[in-house]
Amino acid sequence: MNLDSYRRLLAGETLTFVLSPRALWRMTGSDRVRYLNGQVTNDIARLASGQACYAAVCTAKGRMEGDLHIAVHDDAFYLDSDFSQHESLGSRLDKYLIADDAVVEDLGDQWSLSHVFGEIPPSVPPNGFVVANPRFGLPGHDVWIAGASPVLVGDPVEADVVETLRLEHAIPRWGVELNANTLPPEGGPHLLRAISYTKGCYVGQETIARLKSVGHVNRILVLLQADGDLPPAPGTKLTKDAQEVGLVVSSGFSPRLGKAIALGYVRYQLAGEGTPFLAGDLNLTVAAPLRK
Repeated sequence: MNLDSYRRLLAGETLTFVLSPRALWRMTGSDRVRYLNGQVTNDIARLASGQACYAAVCTAKGRMEGDLHIAVHDDAFYLDSDFSQHESLGSRLDKYLIADDAVVEDLGDQWSLSHVFGEIPPSVPPNGFVVANPRFGLPGHDVWIAGASPVLVGDPVEADVVETLRLEHAIPRWGVELNANTLPPEGGPHLLRAISYTKGCYVGQETIARLKSVGHVNRILVLLQADGDLPPAPGTKLTKDAQEVGLVVSSGFSPRLGKAIALGYVRYQLAGEGTPFLAGDLNLTVAAPLRK
């Protein structure tokens, strides 16, 4: 990993991570707010132009069909998700459109997306727009631009540096920590902040609301800190008192902590900060996600 890039990001310098290729869509039409708010877990009706949020898309039974970032620019929503969700999530966003005045347009071949780290927003490109979105746990802005050439401001950031930030901030990723069996409340603090319990009905809302009313889910994603620099392998079982109680999903090394870290699912009752586990021969402890 490029430690210089990592340290510069933590110092607040301006660097760019190219997100494309991503699955990209635009939603327009007079019913776009009502329709999209009925499809995603977060309350997108509160967003003004130039703002963005993170949300999950669920089945009627509350299981995830995907996750996405939703940005508002003028009279349209701009949505992006992992490229692997291009076909499935694109179809899902269209699924309930019947008599609504809303259109979902695939922008994947027409637009590019970059993320510029730093407090200060970059210049707005003439054929694009900028929205604030701390998608990797640090201040930053997404830059959408029409065309095949993504915006670069300052030096580029390597993917493994961004992956380290993701792990440190306990941000789950589709196809790694998140899949079609995941209930959004299981995804840890980052996904819990993407759920509105006050906005009213959306697909899957009944199940998710019931989980909150009965108290909790059975498992939850946590950040785990090792007592050394050797990370546990993904797929390693987590045990406590000789009983299997969870699973390591992804792992890496945190230069800030000087120790190995991992994301893993554990029983909800054992998710408190400081709870110790064994991953094979390695000692792991539940830790709070790092902040800026």
